[in-house]
Amino acid sequence: MENQVEYLANYAPKEKKGPVKKEFEVDADMRNLAGEVIREMRLDVHPAKIEFLRVSPYIQKTTAAVCKKTGPEFKFFTNHDYLIEVSAELWDALDKDTRKILLEHELRHILVLQNDKTGDWNFKLRKHDIQDFASIVKVHGVDWIKRVKLSISSLYDLTPAEEDNIQI
Repeated sequence: MENQVEYLANYAPKEKKGPVKKEFEVDADMRNLAGEVIREMRLDVHPAKIEFLRVSPYIQKTTAAVCKKTGPEFKFFTNHDYLIEVSAELWDALDKDTRKILLEHELRHILVLQNDKTGDWNFKLRKHDIQDFASIVKVHGVDWIKRVKLSISSLYDLTPAEEDNIQI
């Protein structure tokens, strides 16, 4: 029996790890929840047009969500200035309060500036920094990050090294 187990471990066909097929879905519920967050937290994202996507099964195993500024081609076809993507499996595993905090975190990346001379709007991405994200910690503490990381780690059975690479 022991030889059979060793044989299976050494010679059985390995599970192929190829690229994961991702599916994208516009999520109206996420958009509505983001609207609540924008109102409750008084986030100034006007006049940015934002689209919300669920990426199934995930963006990457170690990426909870991401805010992207759209390029000119994407904006031409969709008229959106920003795209917020959230890993679908993680989204489904989170409670409503943690979802709201995750959306707030991504929405705080949106930086809309107006050119004083021309009146044109400039859409940029705000990087993580203490000043801009201190309000999240002030209101919600840092435990929400641990909850998200724990959820990701549990979903994908990550190693400690992989856990260190989780991005929020």
